Amino acid sequence: MTLSNSLLTDYLSWYKKEAKFRDLSENIIRIDVPFLDSFSDEIVMYVIKNKDNTITLTDDGWTLANLESKGVTISRSKNRKKIFTERLNAFGINEIDEELTTTVKYKDFPLAKNRLLQAILAVNDMFMLSKNNTKSLFFEDVGVFLEENNIRATPDVSIPGSSGITFNFDYLISGYKDIPTRFIKTISTPNNPLFAKAALTDILQTRELRKNSSFYVFLNDSSSDDKIITIKPEIKELLIEQNIKPVLFTERNSVLDELAA
Repeated sequence: MTLSNSLLTDYLSWYKKEAKFRDLSENIIRIDVPFLDSFSDEIVMYVIKNKDNTITLTDDGWTLANLESKGVTISRSKNRKKIFTERLNAFGINEIDEELTTTVKYKDFPLAKNRLLQAILAVNDMFMLSKNNTKSLFFEDVGVFLEENNIRATPDVSIPGSSGITFNFDYLISGYKDIPTRFIKTISTPNNPLFAKAALTDILQTRELRKNSSFYVFLNDSSSDDKIITIKPEIKELLIEQNIKPVLFTERNSVLDELAA
């Protein structure tokens, strides 16, 4: 036996041993595959027998639910949804009622199963492999809010502070005459005081040179299951004491008029 054949035999033997097919009912099979997603969770798929002699493969909503449990909501952003749909299309997989799914003939099961597995892994990797991903997603959510309300904001702006060090702001909304320039910072994990103190330092240094300016810090208090995260009072007080406006993302419309001016 050649080395390639030996490796193939070993791989198939391993896969057959590790993959588990289990009948849940007469028409539904659960498949546990020996692959892990970006959260080190095992991937599970289901096969459903249809009356027209086809089968439907589905993740039963597991992929999107798992992402949302980690704070990644695909539907919150048009751009995120577009990327997600393009990724599924590349593997011939559909999203129906938040399930990744495809329906095929019996003979096409092996290929369809492989396509669904690839789609699940691709969607997980696309949104979770970057270590700065959580921050970038909340930054994008704030950007969508500004764009949807026709607020012309410049993203990712660097401003020199009084010490000569350059400080970064997530968005800048230009002022005019009596309307101040508005600077926005975003904090995706707001209950960590280190992030609030870092934002405060940047703002205080910048404000010394940008007198006619207002400063806002958007705090991500929106969880993946639409529950509100309680922000520690000391986080908001730290900002308010320095005349910096904390904005809870769930209450973002409260500053709409002053940002749109």
